[in-house]
Amino acid sequence: MDIRCVTIAAVSLACCGHPAQGSELSGNVTLTTEYIYRGQALSDGNPAIQAGIDYDHDSGFFAGAWASTVDLPNPTGRRDAELDYYAGYHYAPESPLSTSVSLVRYTYPGQTGAIDYNYTEALVVVAWDDRYSIELGYTNSLYGFDAMGRHAELRGDWPLRNGWVVGAGLGYNDIADVGTSSYSYWDLGVSARFSRLTVDLRWYDNETPEGFLGRLSAGSNFVASLSVTF
Repeated sequence: MDIRCVTIAAVSLACCGHPAQGSELSGNVTLTTEYIYRGQALSDGNPAIQAGIDYDHDSGFFAGAWASTVDLPNPTGRRDAELDYYAGYHYAPESPLSTSVSLVRYTYPGQTGAIDYNYTEALVVVAWDDRYSIELGYTNSLYGFDAMGRHAELRGDWPLRNGWVVGAGLGYNDIADVGTSSYSYWDLGVSARFSRLTVDLRWYDNETPEGFLGRLSAGSNFVASLSVTF
């Protein structure tokens, strides 16, 4: 799976999993060969180190933070680190259907240049049977501009033998308000968890957006990731 989708995990995992038995604090560290998010290559083809911490309360409320190295030059400066904060609520009754709503604040500590790229996004995730989910997102301050951004993403997971899982995703990113075109993106891969260690091998591809975001297009890429939870 996309690493940020995995470890911003209250957005995806808290909704897609079963209710926590009591409050729980957890963390994770990931090494990935490339940081790809919604069809954008955010580490410029280089490896990235990522880490997160999540708190799930037994009432359904959750909060956390997640960070990654990035490599994002722009005409007047650059971004070398990303730090995200999130909070929300997930509802997972005794049925196959579960729902999560959250706010995510994307920040870039130490960013230089004339543009402040920090912004906030609202997310809703609906999951079925811990295997299928749809995520809807909205922001009115995309990349720090007074601009609207919307996205939708479908995901599915199919267990194999010996703990391996085949996963696939298809998304659409509507970012036309910032002077570029909207585009679709998709991925297909396998992952497995061995105690606290998770291995993910995934192929990514996407349409190339027109405009300035075209330079961040990840295109067709194979990414390997290794995560440790604690």
